[in-house]
Amino acid sequence: MIKALKFLNENHWYIIAGLITAALSFWTFSCESHTQSIMYPDQFVTRGELHNELNYLVGLAKARETDLDKQDEVKQAILDASNIIAQTGSINPSGLINLAATIAAISFGLNRNQKYKALTKNLIT
Repeated sequence: MIKALKFLNENHWYIIAGLITAALSFWTFSCESHTQSIMYPDQFVTRGELHNELNYLVGLAKARETDLDKQDEVKQAILDASNIIAQTGSINPSGLINLAATIAAISFGLNRNQKYKALTKNLIT
């Protein structure tokens, strides 16, 4: 017992340095870095989770841009039909049916995408 106490007394700085090194090594290699979440500011996320959030937001932005493009297609189809009616002065029944079918198809596609977005949003949260 006396030899152990004498050893500790003579080498206490080495022991303290070893303990500090072990604690710093544990902290450096086992604890991941955290940052504030983009989607949920009250939570902290790791690098991988942050990349997942960014990919989700980029995908969401692309889906919304596609939605805007489809809405612009509907507007353009209506304007084209109106332009033809204004230039010719007559209404083409088959053209109106085609226009109505196009608007319906795009609208149903938009509605389906809205439902899909709501479903994926519920799955993520």
